[in-house]
Amino acid sequence: MANENQCGFAKAVNEYLATHCVMGLTDWDDFQKYVAAPAVKGTVDATVQPCHKARRVRFWGALEHLPVMRGWGLDVDEFDPDASARGCNPDVIFCHLQPNYSQGDVDQIREAVRRGTHFITLQNTDRWCDVMAKRLGHTYTGVLNSNAKTGVFFGRCPKVFAGFPEGRLDATAFPFLSTHTCAMYMTGERCLLGLADMQQKRIASAIAQYRYGKGAFTFVGPFVNPNPNEMNHPAYKRLLLNLITLLPSVGGKACTSC
Repeated sequence: MANENQCGFAKAVNEYLATHCVMGLTDWDDFQKYVAAPAVKGTVDATVQPCHKARRVRFWGALEHLPVMRGWGLDVDEFDPDASARGCNPDVIFCHLQPNYSQGDVDQIREAVRRGTHFITLQNTDRWCDVMAKRLGHTYTGVLNSNAKTGVFFGRCPKVFAGFPEGRLDATAFPFLSTHTCAMYMTGERCLLGLADMQQKRIASAIAQYRYGKGAFTFVGPFVNPNPNEMNHPAYKRLLLNLITLLPSVGGKACTSC
């Protein structure tokens, strides 16, 4: 039975890698070498750069992030849906609310992304995956629930993990992780971070992205609930900074009302 499970997992890994561009991994043999490699060690560089300060960042929910990120010197505020409806959209929206929190919000967010906004979910990711995958012509079939002991992260997008030490990514690279981590089963997405559960023999995307128009939807699975004491942790801080500058600025003159 163990050999059958292993063969089935090898097939799943190969199928996943065939449909997801993952840096440095092309097949089961590469994946096995990655899992056997030493875990990442070292410090994270969380220095705030001018490129971070140049972005207009808005939070939709989770407003406890605002004073923290203002302390980093960032242009951050609460998301203004009225300004967005007028076509004045921020560079980045971090979302913690559920879709359909307000009337027409899904269509409004999609229009903002089409114009260049980078929409990033940090909570309620499963619900946003379900809604937006369908809207974009793809499928979403649920969540892979894993934990820090059995899950192995892989597939480092260089921009997402700039400033992190080189090496295999696992829970020690993200001290703000709880014992619960998750990833999404989707089609058509770009894998920015993958998650393989070595006990369940399952594999899915922990940070998944759909480009749309000039912007993108990025669904973040495993970093959903840092407590206030962890928001300034270098790893969490650097991850958010990297996500903020992952896409170009929306462009045009900054609107003072959003």
